[in-house]
Amino acid sequence: MSVKKILMWVGVLGWLLSSTAAFSQAEEKVQSMEVFQQIIQMVMENNPILKSQRNLVNTIEQMPEPGAGFINLEELQSKSRQVGEEGLGTPLLSLSEVIQVETFVQTKLDREKTLAEAKQTYENLKQTLISNLMTKITQMEKLRNKTANLEELKSFFETRRDSLEKQVKAGIKQPSTLFDLTEELIQTSLEMKNAAREREIMKLETAISLGGTKWEELLDLLNKVGGQ
Repeated sequence: MSVKKILMWVGVLGWLLSSTAAFSQAEEKVQSMEVFQQIIQMVMENNPILKSQRNLVNTIEQMPEPGAGFINLEELQSKSRQVGEEGLGTPLLSLSEVIQVETFVQTKLDREKTLAEAKQTYENLKQTLISNLMTKITQMEKLRNKTANLEELKSFFETRRDSLEKQVKAGIKQPSTLFDLTEELIQTSLEMKNAAREREIMKLETAISLGGTKWEELLDLLNKVGGQ
């Protein structure tokens, strides 16, 4: 994934966090791009699958060229024939040497193809990984929005309940009205706790599955996104 696309994702998430702050009516600071960049960098460096593919690319790149140290393929190919006094081409190499050169050339081509495929696989894995990470963070923020909205609703119900209790005691309202409101309050509290729990589980699952051995550090960074 290109830097431009990554920054676009970061901008979208920044906007989402801004909206969350407005809805929650709390003085929460929108996390800077630096936090998201740290999360992306940590995942890129420590994800075990991506790291394994990166090591494979490095291994292939560090392999010596076919025939290195004892044969110069370019020189042999350019001087494989010479012109004699009578203008006829005279082979410089024997048949077995020609076959050996062709084998080296094919091996070199195969190596270049394998390296290109390994690099493409790495880029595909990286793009999928970043996309998955951003999707997870977006889902976490939606759950945070949901929790904040339910918390506001719960606060409203609590205020309404206090008012109804006084009205019931005064005989203005029927007790059933209070019972119905209490049921809604309990249901809202349960949904709020479930949303908060789901978000915490998702953060932990994301950190463990994407962060490799640095999952605890990744979890700390995820906790900074929009606050715990």
